[in-house]
Amino acid sequence: MPFTFQQLNENNAVTTADVSLVITPNTPIFAETNWVGGDTATGTLNVENDSGVDVTYYVSADWYAAAGGTVQDARLLAERLEITVTADPGGVDEEELYSGTLAGLIQQPVAGRALATGANEDVEFVLTLPLAAATDLIQDMGIEFDLVFVAVAP
Repeated sequence: MPFTFQQLNENNAVTTADVSLVITPNTPIFAETNWVGGDTATGTLNVENDSGVDVTYYVSADWYAAAGGTVQDARLLAERLEITVTADPGGVDEEELYSGTLAGLIQQPVAGRALATGANEDVEFVLTLPLAAATDLIQDMGIEFDLVFVAVAP
């Protein structure tokens, strides 16, 4: 019988990252009432990457009918409200992530926004009801929405 030899490379291991973001404040940045055409409001959130790995994040709006309203009414309003989302407003890395209707704010920007591990930045939201969009069709309507941040590890 020929000689044989066996050597082990033992205890190999792999752990996966825990991707997460911290958004502050965790209270609403918009609580607007009695809006008319031309009204605008600005709110800012801070997004922090506490994952331990670099991430790419995306922003969406999850909108729904306000109390006493209908989904159809909310849709009409979501298609008329305009929102501009800007990362690092006034900073060196300022970037417009999205500008368009509230209804269209879905996983923006298309390529995502990189955020290094341990880094944080402000994200500014400017919400507007354009004068031309403020018709009788949307009079006395309300909408509620969540601003949703999704992070992925590249």
